[in-house]
Amino acid sequence: MKRLILKRLVIFIMVMVAGLSVLRYILDARARARGHECISVTSQSGIYRAQSCVTGMDGNVAFYVGKLYDAHSGKVLARTDFDSMDGGDPEFMPDESAILFRGSGESGEIHIPPDWRERLKAKIP
Repeated sequence: MKRLILKRLVIFIMVMVAGLSVLRYILDARARARGHECISVTSQSGIYRAQSCVTGMDGNVAFYVGKLYDAHSGKVLARTDFDSMDGGDPEFMPDESAILFRGSGESGEIHIPPDWRERLKAKIP
């Protein structure tokens, strides 16, 4: 009897954690879709365009979504989410090997060519 109750409790907790995770992801996806105060920069070669948009605020910290686009087709190639207190202006490395989002550290970086995780994030909301 105790095992059955314990098993049901564990299953209930797992379902609640999964449900909360899905809800959090949906809320984050909606915030990314409603990004505002966007800043766009085109690479020196003209091949790529980077954009960062504010998705939310928490005190002095702004949350951003950074995207890498093909400048000719407009297709999203990669995406990263990051936070910053100093702004999230995109800046291409001189050799165009990456995009850095000012003031964000490593979490606000997209490699060129994007790795599989960055490409996957671009495909899902």
